[in-house]
Amino acid sequence: MDEPSPSLAEEQQQRTRARIRQAAMAVVARRGFDATVEAVAEASGVSPRTVFRHYSTHDRLILTTVRDMFEACGRRPGADLTPPDEDLDAWIEGLALVVHRRNHEILGEAFWDIHASHATTSETLAEVHRLRREYRVRGVRYLAELTWRTAGGAGAPPTELVLGFALNFSAFATKALMVDFDRTPEEVAVVTAQIIKLLLYTALERQRAQGDAAAGAGESPVAGEDVTGGAPGPGQGGGGD
Repeated sequence: MDEPSPSLAEEQQQRTRARIRQAAMAVVARRGFDATVEAVAEASGVSPRTVFRHYSTHDRLILTTVRDMFEACGRRPGADLTPPDEDLDAWIEGLALVVHRRNHEILGEAFWDIHASHATTSETLAEVHRLRREYRVRGVRYLAELTWRTAGGAGAPPTELVLGFALNFSAFATKALMVDFDRTPEEVAVVTAQIIKLLLYTALERQRAQGDAAAGAGESPVAGEDVTGGAPGPGQGGGGD
């Protein structure tokens, strides 16, 4: 049986919640964790009481908004991005541009609070640290594995490629080059894409050279063997901070 359609009241509630969440992201990006319920209410065109109806506390508002920010930063790029199996270099360059623009526009000034330690502040804010690490490690591993596999690499992606993505596609790189070196997100993307490509093709060349050496010595490659020094598999430990 088909699911019953939501009532008009439910549809209105969903629209209001979506508007509040969008406004909260904008306000937190502008003011960091000092964003107030009143500011979010004003930006979304509702009363503070309505905001509290959706988020029971200020901490809960911040935590939910941070999660929404991470989801927005990590969503799949649009169809205008060249597929990696058509032109890997163009894909890396386009992806770098998407990543650094999102780091700048979506996280904004919340970057500083998101990357501060909240372990001793409150249970809710300590969750920000856990979320940041979880989203970052998962995203970095996905990109490194996709890039390595598309380029024809064997086994797990090499550690330097994984860490290269972690560093060069991070909000740290975006902020550092924008704040200290007066670069735009577009300029940051050009530099970091070049570094990723250098790491990738250096690792591929090393793997091929090791394979040629093993073949010359009469050794049989072991299926699935990672001769480059593999990164931890998906879902296992590792740092993205």
